[in-house]
Amino acid sequence: CNTMNTLISYGWNQYYQDYYNNLGKTDFEIGRVISIKGFKHILITENGELESELSGKMLYGNDQETLPKVGDWVFFIRYDILGYIIEVLPRINELYRKTPGARSDRQVLATNIDYALVVQGLDRDFNLMRLDRYLVQLSICNIKPVVVINKVDLIDSIEEYQHNVNKLGRNCPVYFCSTFNQTGIAELKNTVLQSGKTYILIGSSGVGKSSLLNSFMEIN
Repeated sequence: CNTMNTLISYGWNQYYQDYYNNLGKTDFEIGRVISIKGFKHILITENGELESELSGKMLYGNDQETLPKVGDWVFFIRYDILGYIIEVLPRINELYRKTPGARSDRQVLATNIDYALVVQGLDRDFNLMRLDRYLVQLSICNIKPVVVINKVDLIDSIEEYQHNVNKLGRNCPVYFCSTFNQTGIAELKNTVLQSGKTYILIGSSGVGKSSLLNSFMEIN
């Protein structure tokens, strides 16, 4: 486990390295779940992406909450062209929501997240109460929030919106931008995004999450 450059760029850090060293499970490889499609778990590994499945022990010996989710680090073994996930490493945090209904079960959405970009648009979507609910939930999940107010091209001044967000008292950074004319996009990327950190985009449909991601990828 000496050559970890690919995994480091995907968030592998000293916490996981210490865990790995203490276990001494050198027969297993390390990967991170980057996508789940049905029963297929796509891992990023030191040698690139690998389609994987859950081992029988993991599939039938765990509840839904502890099964691998996007963001999890896992131990796996290779068999032919597939990987088989053996174990999920301890999670630093979880982004979850309560399962609908009277039960108190949690639905884990993603794990091991450093920052959440909470996106709202300066059109019909802007809603302080919804924003505050996001920030409270992220605090409970121990995830650092970054507020991103998109579609600034639709207004004349940001002062009122900045003031209202500050009144929430959540003490998190706030950025105003526009994916339409690229205002503030470079500053947001250069200031917030760091190599080796894990980010998630949160917000209602139509606020510009996909456009924001595309804008980040277009800036060198």
